[in-house]
Amino acid sequence: MDDYNKPVARKTASVRERQAQRYRRKHAFVTLKEEGSAKISTVTAPLENSVMTQRLKVMVGDTLWYLLKRTPLVKIIAGVLGLTLLFTIASFVFSDKIAPNVWALDTAISGLTIEQAQAALLAAWQDEVKIMVMLEDKTLQQVPPEQVGLLLDAKQMAEMAFGARLSGIPMGVYIDPIITFDAGAAQRYLLNLTETVYIPPYEAGYAWEGAVLVGIPGRASRELDVALTLQRLSQDPDSVVENRQLTLLTMSTPPNVMDPQPYLAQAEAFVISNFQIIGYDPFSDEIIPWATTQDEMTRWLAAGANGIIVRPNALEPFADAINARLKESGKPRYLDPQEVANAINDAIVTKNDRAVLRIRYLPGQYEIADGDIGYEIGRKTGLPFGMIEAANPGLNWNQLYIGQTINLPSRDALLPQTPVSTKRIIVDLDRLWLVAYENNQMVFNYPISSGRGEAPTFPGIFQILTHTDVAYGSSFTLCDDAGLNCGQWEMEWFMGVYEVVPGLMNGFHGDVLLPNGALLGGGGGARSRSTFGCVMADNTNAKALYDWAELGTVVEIISSQFPPQSALGQQAYEFIRANSF
Repeated sequence: MDDYNKPVARKTASVRERQAQRYRRKHAFVTLKEEGSAKISTVTAPLENSVMTQRLKVMVGDTLWYLLKRTPLVKIIAGVLGLTLLFTIASFVFSDKIAPNVWALDTAISGLTIEQAQAALLAAWQDEVKIMVMLEDKTLQQVPPEQVGLLLDAKQMAEMAFGARLSGIPMGVYIDPIITFDAGAAQRYLLNLTETVYIPPYEAGYAWEGAVLVGIPGRASRELDVALTLQRLSQDPDSVVENRQLTLLTMSTPPNVMDPQPYLAQAEAFVISNFQIIGYDPFSDEIIPWATTQDEMTRWLAAGANGIIVRPNALEPFADAINARLKESGKPRYLDPQEVANAINDAIVTKNDRAVLRIRYLPGQYEIADGDIGYEIGRKTGLPFGMIEAANPGLNWNQLYIGQTINLPSRDALLPQTPVSTKRIIVDLDRLWLVAYENNQMVFNYPISSGRGEAPTFPGIFQILTHTDVAYGSSFTLCDDAGLNCGQWEMEWFMGVYEVVPGLMNGFHGDVLLPNGALLGGGGGARSRSTFGCVMADNTNAKALYDWAELGTVVEIISSQFPPQSALGQQAYEFIRANSF
């Protein structure tokens, strides 16, 4: 009996002892509260908190004591938890999966194999990571990191996560991104941005404020510094990924002129003048005036080193508007903005009140019709066959078919000189007659000879390209039977008009003196088809034309295959037929 009751007595004593201790603590709290009642107004809250804390500690202690002394439940739970923890640790230590509480790129990769973690990291990198490309504190673009040369080494990150083992318990482990840098990709991206970033320097210019013209100071350019941006990016790619931000670095170039004031008066005089802008089509001999406004002209101007000049690219909107109108005519015509700027600059320098702009032609196409062969196509279009042949390399001219489309070169190649808009020569190949005009007034009117059947004169729109007082030529017809000794003819007042083949030019000239002393075709005024492609007149008329026709004078050669292209050409055509020449 004594052995059975002894443990019970100990337990009872312990209970009584804990009750006594609890009573003493409670009595002490009450006493403390009573004794400090005079100070409650100033320390009530801290005192009550202290009392409550003590009570909570007592309750927790009692609960733990009861569980430990009265039941084995806690021991069982603790054992189970311990075994579970040991089993979990062992399962990760001896498995091929990443341990708990491991993160990378804000992605939980615990429980994944290295391959699975690698795939998950790449997916997060591609879907969630974007780099803001900043320019002057503003977001210019938002792009994937690969576009700026930043590549993720997901495999190495996954291997590091696996190697972390249990270090993530309990606080967790974060694997930093491992970045490799592709300088080539970054450079390509930056080079593609140069035009987007670029702002040209603003040369000092002018603007209207109400009715007053004022000067606008120049400003420096903004240019992307590709080399420095690339250098900064390569030095610290990790921070770009961490901050999700790439700042573009720029440089600037000052304008040539900052101060517009020295030429303000000159600019105002130009803008308020009656300046005329005139387009000239040398093929149709058409003159087209174009109106503009003072505001538009003001935007064209900049202050140069020695006076006002046309601002680079400022005339493009004007030229674009004119080109839209020219396109409506159905002809492939256009203005070259740089030529427009040059013409206006020249007018400013020479103080001319007008700028004449050359209307140019685009290349075209031709659809093959029944009976077309190479040389006939040239005679229809007014283009020497050699030029058409060069525009269609590899084309078999012996196998043309109806409906086939071939390329035609630009007609501008026939007029390389600046056209003289006040003079025009018309040659009628059907009636073998020449008429010339200056300022729309007839100045020449006489018979000519043209090319023979095997060497015809080309119809088309050409111009005077050369002047030679005495020129020489030859032909296989002047060679002896063996073809070894060929004679040479002499012709005066030669003016080249177009090349038949490179190095061989047809044009105007006077009588042709043959090696035997005779005149080719009986002389230039005989109205014969006797030349080898040139237009021949007697020496008197040939010299008069030679002295009158300056370089660039337009020559319109018409025929039944190539009708008049200009109003003067039509006028000459009607004049010749009205007079039965």
